[in-house]
Amino acid sequence: MGIEESQICNPSDREYLSVDILNIVTSSLSLMGSALTIISYIWKKVRRYRIQKQQIQQQQQQIEKGGLLSSSITIGNGSSHYGSIGGGGGGGGGGGIGTVGGQHGTYKQPTSKLPLLIFMLSIADFFTSFFIIISQSYLINDSKSYSTPYSPDLKIHFSPCIILRAIIQFFFLSTFFWTTCISYYLFHQLSSPGEEKYLLPIFNVVSWGIPFAISMVITMTNSIVVNSDGWCEVAKPMELSLWFLPLFLCLLVCSIYYFRLRRLFRSKFEYRLQINDRLKQLDSTISRRLTLYIVVFVICWLPDVIQHFISFFSKCTFFPLLILQNILTPSQGFWNFWIYSYTNKIARFTPSNDENKRLLQ
Repeated sequence: MGIEESQICNPSDREYLSVDILNIVTSSLSLMGSALTIISYIWKKVRRYRIQKQQIQQQQQQIEKGGLLSSSITIGNGSSHYGSIGGGGGGGGGGGIGTVGGQHGTYKQPTSKLPLLIFMLSIADFFTSFFIIISQSYLINDSKSYSTPYSPDLKIHFSPCIILRAIIQFFFLSTFFWTTCISYYLFHQLSSPGEEKYLLPIFNVVSWGIPFAISMVITMTNSIVVNSDGWCEVAKPMELSLWFLPLFLCLLVCSIYYFRLRRLFRSKFEYRLQINDRLKQLDSTISRRLTLYIVVFVICWLPDVIQHFISFFSKCTFFPLLILQNILTPSQGFWNFWIYSYTNKIARFTPSNDENKRLLQ
């Protein structure tokens, strides 16, 4: 009996059912992890806003009591005392609201957009897991209506299976591009820190716009088909160009920026790295943060890539690999949550300064 005819290459209906249940379980973990990341980000934003509001109120109360009048108002020169909050005259102590006052105006402390990018990645992870759970639950409950077109007479085929697959495709692709944007952003902040006026809009267009366009193309061209186990997938020609090509390019770009980031950091701070423990810790933190997101990205998608690569040359559905695929692929949001928790712990113990905030916090 050939390999393709063996049981390991031809899972039974019960084995497919176990895979579907496993997919739901891992997607549920990813859903919870992504939700916790989103909640954590929102909570930090709310807490930071409250702290800033309290600091402003305290400074205003000090001004009203006359505590800062001597350093912020020169009687008769017509200057406003609000322009000097956080430091008077050319004075010393900076305020806690992210600005430092002085004779030459107000300087705003640099802040990182990295938490926002991770927040957007978590949103994509969350909805990916959410729709996988809906899709697999529908498939288990009513497999017949799941793949039945709403109207067979339409030129464009629509069924619950096709619609859910297109949505899942959109959010999966979005996670690819947001991971790539994170790697580029870290490199950009180290190589040419400064204005980021158009960076976030570009990231949003790339990470939401391109996946939307791809999902529309495969839906409108009837390129989503039902496979042997009842699960919808993209037909082979479109799958190669509109699924594996974006995945491969994103993996390649992430890897390139990681090595460029390490090389750039070493070249800029080579001398100080030898004598400054803080820079050594910063180098390690940046490397670990980016490396972990890339490693999770690669590990979660490697079984899927191998399984589909096998399918190009054989009809074998390798069951052990199928199990691994359904454990890892939906779990990206779960692992990203642990990376987010771990790297934020590192950032809290790294000394706070402008360079640190720009790159990490």
